[in-house]
Amino acid sequence: MKMVPYLVRLYEQMPEPKNVLAIGTWTVTGGMFSTNSYSTVQGVDKLIPVSVHLSGCPPKPEAVIDAITKLHKKISHEIYEDRIRSQHGDS
Repeated sequence: MKMVPYLVRLYEQMPEPKNVLAIGTWTVTGGMFSTNSYSTVQGVDKLIPVSVHLSGCPPKPEAVIDAITKLHKKISHEIYEDRIRSQHGDS
């Protein structure tokens, strides 16, 4: 909970496009101490928008590669959509 303001401020200071990769079970669910706890947040996606969730504690290397690939595809798809929109807007 102490880190929430810093995390939100860091996210707000990120340049566009903003992409967040939540790595580990604790960042996604809040961990095993999150039930009825005043000190932990149950999931980072309640604070900032998360592009890709990667579970595991610790996550396997294959899962990390898969998550990075998903994020890359998401970014590529967004770039493609922006190009299509700009082409249709110019004509």
